[in-house]
Amino acid sequence: MRILDNTLYILIEGEPTSPEVAFMNRVIETLKEQELLSNINYEVVEIGGSGNFNSTSKLIYRKSKLHQSIPVIAISDRDFRTQEEIEQISRKVNADLIRNKSARIIYWKRHEWENFLLEETETIANLFNQISTKKTGEKKTYRKDTGNNLTKLQLEQWLIQYFQDSIIRELFECLKFQFRENANFRLTLNQIESLSLPNIRTFFEQQVVDKSSESQNRILGLRNMLEDIIISQNFQWESYINNPHELDFQKAKIFFRGKEALKDLHTKANKYLKVEHLEYDCFCKQLILPELAKNTNSLIVQELAEMLQPYFQQAANLTGIK
Repeated sequence: MRILDNTLYILIEGEPTSPEVAFMNRVIETLKEQELLSNINYEVVEIGGSGNFNSTSKLIYRKSKLHQSIPVIAISDRDFRTQEEIEQISRKVNADLIRNKSARIIYWKRHEWENFLLEETETIANLFNQISTKKTGEKKTYRKDTGNNLTKLQLEQWLIQYFQDSIIRELFECLKFQFRENANFRLTLNQIESLSLPNIRTFFEQQVVDKSSESQNRILGLRNMLEDIIISQNFQWESYINNPHELDFQKAKIFFRGKEALKDLHTKANKYLKVEHLEYDCFCKQLILPELAKNTNSLIVQELAEMLQPYFQQAANLTGIK
């Protein structure tokens, strides 16, 4: 990795084949053209998981002149982290981060970046409806002429149903994430055979006991973690599990896993319109993300602008860019 002096480095989670780098570069260039971000040099770097943030930032601190004054930026999924944990991390002082060669982690305000795409149901419907109805080449995407048109309302009905069906799965994923984070010994929960709240309670209590031997009994204090999650103010898990139709749709779009929800929408839209040869990755990379990158009113673009603006402005001040 080549490190340049007056370049702001932005680390993101992801693999080389994922669409985030190309999308973020398009968005940043659009924001710069519209003078919503300062015209500085920057580089977006995918580094796999968030566990690689600090090891990568150490390399940058050693060679970057700009990052002697501004911490390396890292954008991370919120995952199932609590708001209190995120606020605690956000309060860290820039000078301390630079001295310790640690990244400044900025969290999406939703579970992950795909959650913002769940607000773009009108755009998604329009894109699907524009797919050609006849084959124009062997590798082209097309759909059979069904006479169907996809609507924003239809997509949102599918999304609501998906969320209502997913509450107990999402609770278990939240529990798995919090256990791994708090156990801090790379321990993970086993898979559970039957997803119900009583089963999860019994399963989790036994897992804490079983795995305590692997961590020298240090995780016994996590016995109450499941109950703490269930009664947290972020999300009314037990109430929604017992009454799925009362699920808060807006909160589900924020706190549930957006990628899985978006994949489900993609699958249902394909089936409804009889679309052929439109894989999920193609749908993201070639359709929705390029469309949203051009629109500074889209929620994800506004979120990126808000996240990056203070650091772009600091970099502009330090490098003398007006």
